Amino acid sequence: MSDDWRVGPYDGREVLSALRKSIVLADVRSALYWVNVLLTFGGRGAQKMVARQLWIAAAEIVDDDTAVIRAHAVMSHVGEVVETDHLFYLAARLCRSRKWWESGEGVEVDRLWSEAIGDLKRQPREVPPYALDRHTRRGWENHRSGVGFDDRFSGDDLGRCKTAYLFRRDGQISDESQIDPEFWPIWQERRNLQSDNLPDRKPKTDDQARLL
Repeated sequence: MSDDWRVGPYDGREVLSALRKSIVLADVRSALYWVNVLLTFGGRGAQKMVARQLWIAAAEIVDDDTAVIRAHAVMSHVGEVVETDHLFYLAARLCRSRKWWESGEGVEVDRLWSEAIGDLKRQPREVPPYALDRHTRRGWENHRSGVGFDDRFSGDDLGRCKTAYLFRRDGQISDESQIDPEFWPIWQERRNLQSDNLPDRKPKTDDQARLL
């Protein structure tokens, strides 16, 4: 977009800003007006431009999962039909949707976001031990040195079984949750269910074989 980008009688960037601010202010009438301006004067790519702007607004402003998913779907399929109804209805939906500052969770996420920015500037955090599972280089280094993996919360079979066990036992999980001896019969039952005692069709590496 050039500095003198125009949409009809308007500065194009001002129209985009007005559309987003209409959504912030939950002003359906204004939002639909600015959508219409963009579609009327925006040229061949107008539908895609409007859909992208609505998706950006949904991502930045809205705290409503269904509305955000709908905005992404519209953006993904825009231009497949000549009708523009979906754009007007989406703009209205975004205006009426809950915004991030209207929920305690949204406000808390905004505060923690600022905290994360500050933490990175002041003193970058260490990667926690529970992240050093078999998907990481240091996890394998720990394994070879005898320390072992910290796979309590990993996404593989053993990690999922451990996570589920900890939650069933304690009703919650935290970085301090630890496996006890009663877990291992449960894991053996899972291995039997998965027929881990049968030969694998794919050869395992030495490291993988030692885990069994």
